[in-house]
Amino acid sequence: MDRLIAAMRSFATAERAAREKLYQKSVWDHWGVPIPKMDVAIRQSLAGESVDCAFALAEALWRRPVWDLKMVAVRLLARRSVAPDDRLWRFIVERMDDLDGWAVADNMAGVASSCLLADPRRLDVVEGWVDSRHLWTRRAAFVFTLPWTKRDPERTLGWAARLAGDPEWFIQKAIGWWLRELSKHDPDRVRRFLDDHGAPLKGVARREATKYLPR
Repeated sequence: MDRLIAAMRSFATAERAAREKLYQKSVWDHWGVPIPKMDVAIRQSLAGESVDCAFALAEALWRRPVWDLKMVAVRLLARRSVAPDDRLWRFIVERMDDLDGWAVADNMAGVASSCLLADPRRLDVVEGWVDSRHLWTRRAAFVFTLPWTKRDPERTLGWAARLAGDPEWFIQKAIGWWLRELSKHDPDRVRRFLDDHGAPLKGVARREATKYLPR
């Protein structure tokens, strides 16, 4: 941890930290480390370390109220050496309530998606997030399941129908993003969804969903 934090600190800038904290509207501290530099810090500090070490370090880093350390905690577990098994999935699920913005959730999406692809039965857990009172948990139901736009979209489309009237901008944006990705290879299915469930959608969702649809 000492090596990793020292490497992170060497890439930090106060100007970037202030800008990111304002942009993310984050309650956490910010160090201003660019994401590519987080990966450099990981490579410099953890070469040859075990998966058990990566998990222990990720758990310790996440407990610190620092945005950059939460980001790097997830990136530690996104490496190829970490299998998308129950241990990794549990790490994701246990931290959903901590999310306070889109960036950390999106950073987590690749790891979460790999776990869902490895065992689609985990979608049963995600379905429970659709009715969560926590904005970022609801949103994760769509961000984490983007690969299903190329697989079997019907289950997630059902969630989108349930939340079509959700007043939160980030939920509307996420639904539109999901539909936009689906439209790239199944535009007719998106049109049917909009015909059947599009009335409650806000403008941002409709604009995203129709971005690639032929006029």
